[in-house]
Amino acid sequence: MVSVIDEAYKIADKNNVILKGNIKLSRNTNCLIFAHYCDSTLFYKKFFKISKDSFKVNKIANKNLREIKKLIKASGYKKVWSKGIFSFYGDLRPLAVKAGFGEWCDDGIIKNDKYGTNFLITAIFYR
Repeated sequence: MVSVIDEAYKIADKNNVILKGNIKLSRNTNCLIFAHYCDSTLFYKKFFKISKDSFKVNKIANKNLREIKKLIKASGYKKVWSKGIFSFYGDLRPLAVKAGFGEWCDDGIIKNDKYGTNFLITAIFYR
């Protein structure tokens, strides 16, 4: 039998997700966390390219979140919410570290062995 997480990961693979994880949080809340590739060059050095790339990644990331939220709701979970790459509420970096996406750098950014700091994080929470 295929689990909801396995199905979510298949959807994520179709939506260019480079890192994915599943974390159990407090009060029976689960979290699926995803990373999409995006160049992390300081935006002011290549402002227009980085801005364009970020909005392109945002579009793909939001598509991924919508499709997986639909799957999770269809699986019977009543409370489902997400955080996109431009979300102002909540810091997803501690969850990314917990999911094994990478380690904290001195400057507060998560660094992965393969992708460096070139990714943006999204998450879906459900219970």
